[in-house]
Amino acid sequence: MPQEIARYNGIYGDHQAGVSYDYLQSQLIAPRQRLTDWGLKPHLHGNLFQLFFLEAGRAAFEAPARAALITPCVVVIPAGTVHGFTFSPQVRGRTLTLSEGLLDTILQATPDVLVELNAVHVLAEFSAEVPYADLQALAQQIHAETHAELPGKQLALNGLFKLLFVKLFRLLHHNRRKAASPNRALHYFREFQKAIARAAPFEKKIADFAQELKITPVHLNRICQAVKGRTALQIVQAHTLRRAHNYLVYTSLAVSEIAYELQFVDPGYFTRFFRKQTGLSPGAYRARAYQAAGAPAAAQP
Repeated sequence: MPQEIARYNGIYGDHQAGVSYDYLQSQLIAPRQRLTDWGLKPHLHGNLFQLFFLEAGRAAFEAPARAALITPCVVVIPAGTVHGFTFSPQVRGRTLTLSEGLLDTILQATPDVLVELNAVHVLAEFSAEVPYADLQALAQQIHAETHAELPGKQLALNGLFKLLFVKLFRLLHHNRRKAASPNRALHYFREFQKAIARAAPFEKKIADFAQELKITPVHLNRICQAVKGRTALQIVQAHTLRRAHNYLVYTSLAVSEIAYELQFVDPGYFTRFFRKQTGLSPGAYRARAYQAAGAPAAAQP
């Protein structure tokens, strides 16, 4: 009988956690006073992106096949990926966990990096330009900034994460050049993302995007599932929703103005789409975001 895979909204087996758009956790993996190995059973987080920095000790990774890890290493785990670990009592390291929405926002200007990081990677070979010590130092800086309440905290965290992601991106490219194994699926996915960014929301059908790429809609959907764990239509919807979030939270534009900025045919269509995706009207979503940030809610048109 196949094993049922647990699905959690939070970390440490919490399936009831309410993960906010800017959710971020940094936790140590410390040596344990025990004689036997311990670990995390196979599970997935539908909305969380994770990085495991394993500095020392023995470990094994299951995603889904089981493989021994050579430390030090960095394990990249996108949202929606089944994974599990076994650790020796002597293992040392750190985990960084952030919401998929926060990841998308940090990397919205660099879709190539976002695409690369939306696949499982086990990085155990480092380069002179990107040594493990640099990645570990950035993870420690993020941890310190996360647990401090200093002015400009979010700006500092975004900057540190961008630098960390760029270094991981460069390391992946360095290792790929060594292996000489280009990934055609990533190429198609990058071109699909560029096409989405150029088009008005739902101006094109998925078949139109596929035709531009000279592949079938079925092939495009398979690529999107492999890279992002979503259908092509869900990728289009998520892109539009992410842009809408940024306008609602970070600008004072009226809802009707945002609808036209996003190239919807009319504000009513935008409101219906947004409510269907989030369960809230754009105005209510903005008010809730302001309240969560401790700011007074802006008047809605």
